[in-house]
Amino acid sequence: MLARRLKVPPGEALQHLIWLARDLEMELPEAAAMVVQGGGVGAEGAVVAGRRPPRAEGTDRRGVVSEAEDLLHRLAAEDTGGDAALVEGLPADPVARGLLDGALDSAAHLVPVRGPDGEVQDFLYAELNEGARDLFGRGAEELTGQRLLRTDPGAALSGLFEDYVAVLEGGTALDRDSIMYSTVQGGLSRSSRMSVRCVQVPTGVCLTWRYHSGEDRTVRRLERVERLALIGFGEWDLVTGQADWTPQMLANYGLGPDEVPPAPHDLPKVVADDDLPLVEEAVQTMFSRREPVEAEHRVIGKDGAPRHLWVFAEPVLDDSGLPVSINIVSQDITRRRGVERALAETRRQMLKQQARTAQERKVAVTLRRAILPDEEEEGELPGLRVAIRALAAESTARIGGDWFATRAMPDGRALFAIGDAAGHGLPAAASMARSRNGLLGLSCTGESAGQLVGWLNELVGSMDPPATGTAIVGHYRPDRRVMEWTCAGHLPPILVRDGHAEPLEVYRDPLLGALPDWEYTTISTELHPGDLLFLYTDGLVERRDTDLDERIERLTGILRESSAGPELALDEVLARMEHDRAADDTTMFALHVE
Repeated sequence: MLARRLKVPPGEALQHLIWLARDLEMELPEAAAMVVQGGGVGAEGAVVAGRRPPRAEGTDRRGVVSEAEDLLHRLAAEDTGGDAALVEGLPADPVARGLLDGALDSAAHLVPVRGPDGEVQDFLYAELNEGARDLFGRGAEELTGQRLLRTDPGAALSGLFEDYVAVLEGGTALDRDSIMYSTVQGGLSRSSRMSVRCVQVPTGVCLTWRYHSGEDRTVRRLERVERLALIGFGEWDLVTGQADWTPQMLANYGLGPDEVPPAPHDLPKVVADDDLPLVEEAVQTMFSRREPVEAEHRVIGKDGAPRHLWVFAEPVLDDSGLPVSINIVSQDITRRRGVERALAETRRQMLKQQARTAQERKVAVTLRRAILPDEEEEGELPGLRVAIRALAAESTARIGGDWFATRAMPDGRALFAIGDAAGHGLPAAASMARSRNGLLGLSCTGESAGQLVGWLNELVGSMDPPATGTAIVGHYRPDRRVMEWTCAGHLPPILVRDGHAEPLEVYRDPLLGALPDWEYTTISTELHPGDLLFLYTDGLVERRDTDLDERIERLTGILRESSAGPELALDEVLARMEHDRAADDTTMFALHVE
């Protein structure tokens, strides 16, 4: 939800949520819950700055490889038996030697190989300078004595071979600057922008060449940095009045590739009106104090949407201290500012939700204390000795709907009940209050436990908002020592008798509020003097990392070994069950048969 609101990837949204939780001194799940509860907030979302898709690099080289392989097959049929003798018998050529020694780039001395008709069929590498390298990294040691077209078929595919022949026969120098060149060797294709020069020498031709792959790589990296970070570079020449801006710089200011950048003094004309004083002050500072400046301002795009730019500019001074040019860098931070605005709105809403939640917790605690009597205030029940432990969750966020009730009936029976309204906080406390008070009111009818729970089911189901919950409601008849009880989705009671403890078999009817008009079953259980009946809510046994049946089995074992008295039994259960008061409310009810 936060990622959609901020218009960022989920991982980035998670980091923002962690920072929000730390800032508000909240646990991460609690902060997440508040974001979800305020799901409709943050209408002013992030404005994502546009990024151009990556430029396609390279070309389809399969055609180049295929054409070069065909050429190599033809060249392989040619007789090269006299090549070594041709190189060895080559006369001294001081012109070629001087060109090789003076070349700063890769250089080679080529001599022609002619066919029977006198036409130039190929060239031989007679000699290369020390720094010579072809596209595959081969130098003088690998290329000397080899034929040009066999080692570099790209010379024929690009037309350079014919140009070399024209230089050899016509004497006019060849000078090619910045051409795209591709060649093949061993089924591998290599390409690069290249500059080449060829001149005639007495015994053939001399080549010098330079590959611009390193320069092109640097340019591509710079373009990627500009595109990914939305950073643009620009320079104003104050002497000529010319401006040189990169494409991203133009895009940051909403200009097309063919549009003229504004001059420094015209820059305020393209910014938002509210930011004019700031930009004018920065320009004035740069010219008067001749110091670098940085500022944030907005420009209004052609679509009317504002774009936030962070700008760095510095004057370049001549020897006399006068500015002759200005370097400027801008970064489009629209996305960042949009995320910040959306986060600020989210934080404000979370603070409001935090205040509302704190108030609800306070009311829930007060309501729970007002409705549930103190444990020692519970009146005596005929034929039973009662012990109760009602423990509210230490975290007010986890205060739930646990409740209990007892009453001595006019007909001599003892009413007892335990329940748990679903949920936490104020809604659960309100549901708990209505459930408990409703049961106590219905009990005056004297009806059976099943009938009382059926009426309670209708009451809970008609609440606004709708609620659910669990409960056990029972009557104890001391004259017959019989317990008549009903279970509405609650955990089964545990009966402890003569050193044995087992959960009672229960016909577990549906939750309260789940199914209207349900007829709940009344179960009769015979009790003996000295029996201990233990009732409890799920806060005692439920753990996320533990099976519920295993926890109930552990509780049963503790009760089997516990003391006979109800108060001591409850104390031992609390001590040995590793009760987590931070997780949920917990209520325990022990009935000892006299």
